[in-house]
Amino acid sequence: MSKNDPIILPEKYYLDYFNYLLEFVERQYDHILDQPEHLFYQSFRNLSEPAQCLYLRFSNRRGDFFRINKISYSEIPDVHEAKEELIHQGFIHVNESEDPSQFRLFTKSELIAFYDFLHPSQKKEDLLAELTDTDIAIVHEQEEIAQVLKNEEVEFLKLLFFGHRGGRMTDFVIRDVGNIKIEKLDETNFSPWFQSREEALSVMHISQLRRMIYEIQEADLPLEDYLEEMPWETWLSYPRSAKSAEKLLLKIAYYFEQTQLPNQALHYYSYTDRHPARERKVRLLEKLDRKEEAMKLARQMLEEASNASEFTFATDFLNRKGVRIDRSMTQRLKSAPSVTISTPEGRVEDAVLDHFKKEGWDGIHAENFLWRGLFGLVFWHVIFDTNHGSFHHPLQRQPSDLNDSIFFESRQSLLEDQLKRLRTKKQLTDFIATIHDEKYGVANRFVTWHEALLPALVVMIQKLPLKGLKTVLIEMSKNMKENSAGFPDLFIWSEASYHFYEVKSPNDHLSAQQLFWLNFLASAKINAEVLRINYSD
Repeated sequence: MSKNDPIILPEKYYLDYFNYLLEFVERQYDHILDQPEHLFYQSFRNLSEPAQCLYLRFSNRRGDFFRINKISYSEIPDVHEAKEELIHQGFIHVNESEDPSQFRLFTKSELIAFYDFLHPSQKKEDLLAELTDTDIAIVHEQEEIAQVLKNEEVEFLKLLFFGHRGGRMTDFVIRDVGNIKIEKLDETNFSPWFQSREEALSVMHISQLRRMIYEIQEADLPLEDYLEEMPWETWLSYPRSAKSAEKLLLKIAYYFEQTQLPNQALHYYSYTDRHPARERKVRLLEKLDRKEEAMKLARQMLEEASNASEFTFATDFLNRKGVRIDRSMTQRLKSAPSVTISTPEGRVEDAVLDHFKKEGWDGIHAENFLWRGLFGLVFWHVIFDTNHGSFHHPLQRQPSDLNDSIFFESRQSLLEDQLKRLRTKKQLTDFIATIHDEKYGVANRFVTWHEALLPALVVMIQKLPLKGLKTVLIEMSKNMKENSAGFPDLFIWSEASYHFYEVKSPNDHLSAQQLFWLNFLASAKINAEVLRINYSD
C-alpha cells in the first residue's frame, strides 16, 4: 500500500475499539468498578459477536430508539437473530416504551398514513405536538422499535476512559485513518482520571444536571425550584468533579443574573473563585448596595489577581470609587505610534502589514501563532512527559493539568533545565528545527503546522534577546489557559531592527491580556508596542 492510499479499517473496527476500552478500563479502574459494571462486562462478553455488533451500532448512534426494519449492516448477517438475543439478554426492549419521542423516527407522510386525524398541510413539528403517548400503540402495530438499554453503564465506562462525558469512540477512528497524528505515549505511566468511585459519579451527576438545566430552560420553567439540595460541597471536594461543578455554577449564576435575580446569582457565584466569578460578585454586591463588601473583594482581586482580566477590572473599579491606582491602558494608547492607511477592504492587520512591506520591512501576522509555536516546540518533551500523572489514555493530545497552575509547579525544574540546555541562539534554532522535522503533523495544542512557522521562528530567535525569549516562555507556562493568548498582532523586521505591534483601529480598545503582554514583553527588553491606525479617507 502506498503512502497516499486511504486507510481501510477492519469491518468490525467499532467492536475492536469497544473491547479495547473495556479491557483498558477493567485494568485501570479496578478500584472504581462495582456491581453494575461487572454485570455489564459479564453479560456483554456472553453475547454472540453479531449481537455485540448490533448493540454497539445502536449504542454509538444518537438517541435511545431505532426502527428495526431500517437496520442493515453487512457485518451482521442476521439482524433478526441478533435482535432476539439482545432482547433475551436485556440489552434492548422492543415496543415496550410509550415515550412520544419515538414519533420522530418517522417522516411526516408516514405519520399521516398512521393517524387519519393529522392534516397534511401541517408542519411536522405541529403534527408531533398533536401526538401523545396513548397514540404509540398504533405505531407499534406497524413496526418494531428498539429501545437501547444499559446506556448508563456504557456512559460510565466511557467516562472512566475519556475523563468526561463528551468523549467519542470516533476519536479512535480519527487516529487510525490518519486524520490526526497523535503523539505516542508511554502507556505504562498512565494514571486513572479518578481516585474514587464517588469522584467519577460526581462528574456523571454534574453532566446529567447540566442536561436537565438545559431542558428546564428550554421549557421556560423556574430553574431555582430544581436546584435545591444539590450536593455542591461534595462535588467541589473532588479534583475532577470540582472543575465540572465550577463551570456549571458559573452558568447557573449568570442565568440568574440575566433574569434579574441578583441574590440567587450571588449565591451561586460564591461557591467558586473561578474567573469571572469574583468580577461578577463585585458587580452584584455594588448593585445590591453592599459597597463595602464590593470594595474589599476588589482589593483582594488587585492584590491576588488570577489573571490580567481580574487585575484590570479591579483597577478600573477601584479607580471609579476614588482609589487612585495607576492605569497604563489609556496612557499606552495615547502615547502609541501611529500609521495612516486607506480604509482596507479586508483585515486591517493585513493592510498594515502591506504598508510596512512597501516601506522595506518583512513581516508576518504573528499574534499567538509564533509564541505558541515556539513554546510547543521548545517544551515538546515536557508537554508529553507521562511521568506527572496527567496522561490517562492513548488518545490524549495534551496533559490533563495543562490549564492548571500545577502544570508549572510540578514541572518547573524540567522547564528551566530545558532552557538552560539551550545556551545560544544557534542551539535554540537547531533544537526547534529538529523537533519541527521529527514531529511534523503530530497534534500539539500549541503548534499550528504551517510552512511559515519555522522560518518566522528562526527570524524571531535571531532578532530578539535570548534571555527575553526564555522569560516569556516561562511566563506562559505559569498560566497556560490565559497566557497562551493576547500576543501582539504583527511581527515585522528589517536587517537592523524588529517590532511587535498590537494594531488598534480608531474605535478599538486594548484587552487586559493584550496590555499584560505588551508590558511584559517590554520588561523583557522585547520591542512591543501598540500601533494606532488612522484612515486617510
